Amino acid sequence: MTASNAEQTDTARAALLLSNRLTRLDVAPLKAREFWSLVDRTDGLGIDLGKLLSEPSLCDSVATDDVPADRLRSLLDAMRAFAFEVERLDEAGVHLLAALDTRFPPMLRDRMGHGCPPHLFAAGAVDGLGLPALSIVGHADGGDWAHDVARRAVAAAVVAGWSIATPDSSDASDLAATTIDEALACDAALVALAAAGINQVAREPALRRLVQSNAICLASPFAPDASASGATVRARNSMLHALGSLTLVVSCADGTGPTWAAAREAVEREPGSVVTVVDAQAPAGNMALADLGAQRLDTIDDLHGLLV
Repeated sequence: MTASNAEQTDTARAALLLSNRLTRLDVAPLKAREFWSLVDRTDGLGIDLGKLLSEPSLCDSVATDDVPADRLRSLLDAMRAFAFEVERLDEAGVHLLAALDTRFPPMLRDRMGHGCPPHLFAAGAVDGLGLPALSIVGHADGGDWAHDVARRAVAAAVVAGWSIATPDSSDASDLAATTIDEALACDAALVALAAAGINQVAREPALRRLVQSNAICLASPFAPDASASGATVRARNSMLHALGSLTLVVSCADGTGPTWAAAREAVEREPGSVVTVVDAQAPAGNMALADLGAQRLDTIDDLHGLLV
């Protein structure tokens, strides 16, 4: 059973207040790099971040020119308005997970470092965020070959006991839609990572029903009502690579597009974390990605050996 928002520790609560985008304030919330730099400073001084709530004078010890103490105190003082917004999320079944919360996916923290979002909004089967995952990504519509590869990849992951992570989708022709449908048919634990705010995405009736029935975990690092953009798609794609213990790039263009950019970044960071199929029907981008260092599969049937 997933804990409610009301059961957060002081450490998690302080982290959420410092990165708070739920309420309007006179000061800007900490960006990811500002937040993690602050965590580094508090850790270096042996100060638990939660102590800043009960001892505001400690803000003077961890402040910098870019993040002054008055800004920290103003963010931490917004507890009442923030608590009201969090209660509204709770009533809607949305969990707000701080990056310092034990429920937050550890691989996001470890792989993204100071680029990791300070929090996630999640709804539905939130416990799925803590399971070993195969992320499946690719062109929105890579043709029949790509859809077949995605289906068979889901089957291999289910046999190996892995969960599935994928972008959300509202387009029946989308590769993500095929991945989601196959995961649901196989009764797999499933995480859909959104490039828009969770309220925006959950307006799609079929997806909302899946979330309400706990058939899927819907997650997003963006403000609940935020719209998708090129920047949020790029951020979401990078997060999918970080979230998955292994990421299968089903199809990508050679040197262009958000799928290629996120895959290349992941290969440069950790080559063994990315795998792609390079059979005769694969697009040229798959071979180019393998040449950069991604693990290559001669056929999707070889995936099973990497999952067991």
